[in-house]
Amino acid sequence: MEMGLFQQQSLNLVMTTELRQAIAILQVPGYELASYLQEQALENPLIEISEPIGMFTTFKKGTNKKGSGKDFTEKRSFENFIIDKETLYDYLNKQSILLPIEKENQKVFQFLLLSVDENGYLTITAEEAAARFSITAEKCEELISMLQRLEPVGIGARSLRECLLIQLRAQNQENTLSYQIADNYLNLLAERKIKALSEKLDASPQQVEEAADFLQTLDPRPGAAFSAAEDQAYLYPDVSVSLENGQLHIAINEQYTPIMKLNKNYEPLLQGNHTQNKFLEDSFQKFNWLKKALEQRKETLLKITHAIVHAQEKYFFSFNKEDLTPLTLKKVADEIGVHESTVSRAVKNKVMQTSKGAVELKTFFTAKIFTQDGGSASSASAKTAIQKLVENEDKLKPLSDQVLAALLEQKSGLSISRRTVAKYREELKIPSSSKRKRYTS
Repeated sequence: MEMGLFQQQSLNLVMTTELRQAIAILQVPGYELASYLQEQALENPLIEISEPIGMFTTFKKGTNKKGSGKDFTEKRSFENFIIDKETLYDYLNKQSILLPIEKENQKVFQFLLLSVDENGYLTITAEEAAARFSITAEKCEELISMLQRLEPVGIGARSLRECLLIQLRAQNQENTLSYQIADNYLNLLAERKIKALSEKLDASPQQVEEAADFLQTLDPRPGAAFSAAEDQAYLYPDVSVSLENGQLHIAINEQYTPIMKLNKNYEPLLQGNHTQNKFLEDSFQKFNWLKKALEQRKETLLKITHAIVHAQEKYFFSFNKEDLTPLTLKKVADEIGVHESTVSRAVKNKVMQTSKGAVELKTFFTAKIFTQDGGSASSASAKTAIQKLVENEDKLKPLSDQVLAALLEQKSGLSISRRTVAKYREELKIPSSSKRKRYTS
């Protein structure tokens, strides 16, 4: 053994900056593409970004402002999208005017109002508020009690238990099974242990279930109606598929994609031999890389959409049957000549607009399940069949996963195991048979 310098050839996979950027752009959904391009424009002065065409464009109206009957165009402004909505704090603050709160405690009460979260729960304890304002915890409890008198009923609670109890007291339900369950046995109710509850409460399972049903009529999030998270959100699909003259037409929704172009102020500096300026040379190269990556994103997304539509045209896009043909990422990757990981990145968080509504692209990829006649069906078909069986089952005697598997094979010819049925049921967010069991019809 000895030390020395030797030459040798080797092959290595290197992730270049250009490749990293192309992969990053491929994964970005349409609604985030504008933000991504804006970030790139901040770093590169040669990049100029214009607003997406579909966001703030001109639109026509039937008559002009003078009533002459001619069309006129009007620019949409940001002011048209501002919604003056009353917040939860505003609503509570208006009601608090009528409460008998001493002047020296007004600041404490305002602090309590500001400590109510978007669901209507108080996020601090009486001790924490007392320490902040140097008052007694008893006085804080009194102020919290005043807060809990406000509407919506249940506001200002510090736990789900307290929230439900406030609503039950408001309906004079203190001496009921529902109150006892909310006060002491919410954990057992969450696990649907009706028999155990009936033993602890010395009541029949039917009575316990009726009490549980009443609890479900209460609001566990009394402040959610005022939450900004509940505001209507707009979805901008990345691709659309429409039926035109009996043919399916595929298009990339570019009206919501920002327009990227070269900043004209720098064009004279790029004429001729611009290599004298290293910064401009690198910036221009990055601009071209980004432009190429956007074109590749569009081309890849279009190819994948064509492959999906071709595979699912017989069922999903036939407008007669909401079913899916078994389709895998590998099959689409082989068809369009890319790696499976590329397809996976491309369909991530992407949405397709169809006549049946907006559908995530990943929804069209389903596993293959073999049928009794030697054919195949998609996992989506099995999930739909499970959903229907559960909806039509006898709630007094719900179907177990083993029985569901047997019925799927008997009625739909789908041969899947009990474990697979359990997996699909959980994906559908359907509880187990023990938790679906009811004692009253």
